[in-house]
Amino acid sequence: MSEQSQNPPEWIGALAGATAGLGSSHLLDLAGLLHAAHSTPPSSGQLQRALSLSTVSAAQLARGLDQVINSTGVTVRDVQTALMTLACTHSTGIAQTDTVEIACTAPTRLGVPLRTTYATALEMVEEAQNEILVVGYVFTEGAKSLLERVARASRDRRVRVTVIGNRMEEYLSALRSIWPSDCPGPRAFSCQGNPRDEMSALHAKLLVCDGATALVTSANFSHHGLHENIEIGVKINSSSVARLVEFFNSLIVARQVTQGLRITIAKLGHMESFIS
Repeated sequence: MSEQSQNPPEWIGALAGATAGLGSSHLLDLAGLLHAAHSTPPSSGQLQRALSLSTVSAAQLARGLDQVINSTGVTVRDVQTALMTLACTHSTGIAQTDTVEIACTAPTRLGVPLRTTYATALEMVEEAQNEILVVGYVFTEGAKSLLERVARASRDRRVRVTVIGNRMEEYLSALRSIWPSDCPGPRAFSCQGNPRDEMSALHAKLLVCDGATALVTSANFSHHGLHENIEIGVKINSSSVARLVEFFNSLIVARQVTQGLRITIAKLGHMESFIS
């Protein structure tokens, strides 16, 4: 077997790097888009619309594809074939590693044979090594024990913490009282909703750790949400979770979850608000 057949060309590695954030279905969609484009790489606008990417991600992907096609001399057809191979490889990996578990909040007297929302969230926080994203509709002191663990992950393991909440100024006093004074404050962003529609809101409730594991739940970050109500959620371990993080990052970049207001909670409970 020749050395060339053993080692893939360098452009394959460059292509894999440019498309690293895409799942198998999006890789196949991109291959179809290249087939339709014939000899010209698609623009960032075409990529954004076809793959439902953020503006930043679409621009990065367009640059990566342009570099692969125009700098190496490979054809669009070559790239299309490589993308289909990458999609198959990616699908095989996902089948082996993706997991979904049910998490439930319910009164203990019901004896529900499911893992609790609180225990699931706590385990995820304890295992996080790089980044924790908390998105919620309500934050109260009833979630103190969980949010204290999040804060200590930031202090003890240098985990980066981002909190995104609905009309966050309503919950800053509770969050400030919960956050230990010796722990670094999180990045905290607020969604103010549509001023012309008082019912509009950020209503999502989720916890994402290291861009790979997500707890998507109906439970608020409150005592009843975590311990007393009847709430159902799923814990997902999948490369697809990275797309969820990308979605919220795109909202931050577009200021859709800040409305110009960024809130930082610093040590000793000091609160500082400023226009970013």
